[in-house]
Amino acid sequence: MLRVALTGGIATGKTSLLEFFQSHSVSTIDADAIVEQLYSKPKVGEKILKLFHSLNRKEIAHQVFSSPKLKKELEYILHPLVLSEIQKKLLEFEKKGKTMVVVELPLLFEAGLEQLFDKVIVVTCSKKKQIKRLVELGLSEKQALARIESQLPLNAKVKKADFVIDNNESLASALKQAEKILSELRA
Repeated sequence: MLRVALTGGIATGKTSLLEFFQSHSVSTIDADAIVEQLYSKPKVGEKILKLFHSLNRKEIAHQVFSSPKLKKELEYILHPLVLSEIQKKLLEFEKKGKTMVVVELPLLFEAGLEQLFDKVIVVTCSKKKQIKRLVELGLSEKQALARIESQLPLNAKVKKADFVIDNNESLASALKQAEKILSELRA
């Protein structure tokens, strides 16, 4: 089974591209959805509540992106659980005889998980576009920049990629690039 990681920076369009792969009958795993499920698990919720005095993800995000120490502590709680869940799902897909799975994993390189995958797709766009998208989601420019800068720079991710999708133009343009990549992966 071909294991493909889909990564990139915050607000580069990873989710839209994951949906593209789903719509083309490719099995997918969404790490952000796993994190969301983990928040509702009592043991995880207790640890997060103790650390942040809240289970509100927006409030936690605000704290995390203004404190590298808190960010590390949250990652210490969540990363092993997310990894375990991804591995479980990969095994299930393998048992079902799936030929390919695409895993959207925003912090692939930051978490050092690239060795789990056969191929890596990085979705990229300009910092200006990332900020614009995050501001549209309700963040201030300062908050948007803090989140962008908390991740490995996109140019460093691109250097480690097997495929790059440039999402600076339209979504249609990004999807066209994704179609080409998908045909190469299926070849």
